[in-house]
Amino acid sequence: MAFVRVPGNEIPEGAEEHWLEGRGGVRVRVMSAPTLRQPCRGSVIVAPGRTEFIEKYFEVTRELQARGFAVFCIDWRGQGLSGREVENGQKGHIVNFDDPVNDLSTALKLLGAKLPRPHIGLAHSMGGGILLRALQTRRVELDAAAFSAPMWGIANLGDVPKGLSRFMASVGGGGQFAPGVEKRWKRESFKRNPVTNDKERHARCQGLILEEPRLALAGPTYGWVAAAADMLDGFRQPGAFAHLRLPILIASAGNELLVDNKSHDAIAAQLPDATHITIEGAKHEVLMELDEYRTQFWAAFDALAQRVAPAQS
Repeated sequence: MAFVRVPGNEIPEGAEEHWLEGRGGVRVRVMSAPTLRQPCRGSVIVAPGRTEFIEKYFEVTRELQARGFAVFCIDWRGQGLSGREVENGQKGHIVNFDDPVNDLSTALKLLGAKLPRPHIGLAHSMGGGILLRALQTRRVELDAAAFSAPMWGIANLGDVPKGLSRFMASVGGGGQFAPGVEKRWKRESFKRNPVTNDKERHARCQGLILEEPRLALAGPTYGWVAAAADMLDGFRQPGAFAHLRLPILIASAGNELLVDNKSHDAIAAQLPDATHITIEGAKHEVLMELDEYRTQFWAAFDALAQRVAPAQS
């Protein structure tokens, strides 16, 4: 399967598609791309958010390559072109968030020869939850990590929907859509979108899904909500991150509607070496935003990267 192509979203130079088999026989798609500059500064491990896919991060990949990094990106199980665990491919479903953690760990081991160290994580939203879980449980070892609007808490997810989702998952209903969510992907209006102020980048993402309908994802299932709640509860355990002494950047979006920004403050306070910034005016998808917001993120990322992978002048 070749990468999905649309005009204006060039495939990063040297990018390769790889496949691995995860728990339950689920096929997981990943990408590696080499640096465009020598000497190589290391590798950036890109962990996308819910509903996202590798092609959406082509621009980010090219920007990282130009900075001297090799790049890794993943289609999490249950989305992108990776395999599903439910028959309806548009259901956002995960049984347990330790499964994508293990998929990520396995992929990084298999592609070790293509991903020179040091390794810097670059995780967005749900990917930020998965990557933090991977670090918390020591199944992935990084030298630094940058988190864009990480899903360390979900806006308006209270005890009642969490309890209902856990109950439904426990009685075999985890594969059903959670109440009140979209049950089929439909093209999103730019004016009403909660993720970006950038019309062109928004249209590019919608165009990729129209080009390859298998990239489409609708709302989450009871099982996804229950699994997310379990992961997020694990982040609240006292001392959960005391061992994470690597440099960490947390970038919150000022106009956030999807994740709980208060969770960023709470976890930042637990991390031994964290820098927390808020990009005022930005919506949830900071890396898909207007350049005025992206520039702020990249400046903070570059400062983080310089600490563990100095650029040679």
